[in-house]
Amino acid sequence: MTSKTYVVAGSGLSLTRVRSGQVLTSDQIIRTNNFFFEPLAYLGKRVDMAFMGGDPRIAPFMFETLWRIRADYDLRAWTSHNPKVIRAGQRRFGPLYQPMRYRDAAIETEVATLMAHHDRKPTTGLYAVLMAHAMGAERIILAGIDFYNGAQRYPFEPGRHYKDLMGQDLNTRGMDHHLHDPALDLAILEALLRRGDVELSCIAKGSLLDTLMPCALLRPGDPVVQTPRTPPTDWVARAGIYPIAWLKLLRRASAWRRQLGKDRPQ
Repeated sequence: MTSKTYVVAGSGLSLTRVRSGQVLTSDQIIRTNNFFFEPLAYLGKRVDMAFMGGDPRIAPFMFETLWRIRADYDLRAWTSHNPKVIRAGQRRFGPLYQPMRYRDAAIETEVATLMAHHDRKPTTGLYAVLMAHAMGAERIILAGIDFYNGAQRYPFEPGRHYKDLMGQDLNTRGMDHHLHDPALDLAILEALLRRGDVELSCIAKGSLLDTLMPCALLRPGDPVVQTPRTPPTDWVARAGIYPIAWLKLLRRASAWRRQLGKDRPQ
């Protein structure tokens, strides 16, 4: 990777608002999690790195789905901050794995301090930003990282397996505050800006990023062309010998036990 401009892209709706010239074919492209459900290849078919996170129990099905449509993308590398997700990805994409890292000990320590203060972990998109920074980015453009603050999370409708495991209201419920805190993600971005060794911008206005960074400018060069595609409609039903129905059953049993504990007299 030689370009110093990195585009870190989640699956928020701002991904659909990329203007021609904001992202160039010479930029390094980092995608996150379930990017392969997008109805268009919004940033083209080349994915220099996929940053994979989320629930590690779902990771085998996420990776297996990506494996089955691997011809849709030119995937060159992937990483994760979660050891369990890494193990799941090794089955299909072992040779492409690269360890997640930080640019230096100072930013790693500051992120750990902020995580302890907020008692949350960053979103996968923010981990991907930190990885881009570690890889030498001088400019990072954030696309589709909107903190779920719109009426809809994604530019696609999650399938039945996806909703059964993540919630029927997934596409409309906003941020999962028991897992993440937007204030933590913003604090990490502020820490990067204070360092002065990377420039941050976003694709479009209309999110919490508005107070921190400008919109990415149009630049001369070959723009990324959005490519039509027929995406998968859901996660696959089986990863190896493990059917997704088992995971659904475990989820229902866990929810039943939690409810039973709430209903039990104190």
